[in-house]
Amino acid sequence: MDIKSQLRVSAPVLVMVYAFTTAILSIVIFLGIEHNIELDHFTQDPATIMSTPFYLGFFSYVGILFWCAAAVICFYTRAILPETTENIRLRSFMLYSGLVTSLLMFDDLFLLHELVLPEIFLLPEEVVYLLYLNILLVYAVLFRAEIQKSEYIVLVIAAGMIGASQFVDSIPMPLPEDSFLEDAVKLFGIVTWFTYFARLGHTKIQERLQLK
Repeated sequence: MDIKSQLRVSAPVLVMVYAFTTAILSIVIFLGIEHNIELDHFTQDPATIMSTPFYLGFFSYVGILFWCAAAVICFYTRAILPETTENIRLRSFMLYSGLVTSLLMFDDLFLLHELVLPEIFLLPEEVVYLLYLNILLVYAVLFRAEIQKSEYIVLVIAAGMIGASQFVDSIPMPLPEDSFLEDAVKLFGIVTWFTYFARLGHTKIQERLQLK
């Protein structure tokens, strides 16, 4: 394919991508001006701004990468599955799984339940936890049939670890770094969550390839 043909095919996609990126940058500029925040605080790496070691927040960053990978798998699997009657429920399951995973990812990334929602939107942390719990319960009830057809024990283990990590910090620890255990349990939960959807996505894509 020559360059002219490539540009003709790619131009519409690039226009949408650049428009979306420009919108994000515009919001950042507006917030910076409105709240008198330096723009490089939005763009630079936190370790650079605060002159902290590069490994600061290592567990958190790795967890976010696994959240993101799991969400991408869900959305990609949903996109690649054919729009047939028998796939309607499965496609919906993968879509909502991607949305739930994205919510958990953004919560980790921007500390929604710890800082943003309680301090900016004045929602108590307990209310946020209750809201998240209800979202997960509705998700599990709506797609219980699809979950039961899969390796659901892996998803149960993942949810159990992520939930348990929220209560580990209340247990007296002999170590001064008592948050380490909490974050370690949470990371195991996130990796297990990723494993469930990676295996599920791989299985469904393999099934589609075999049908061709």
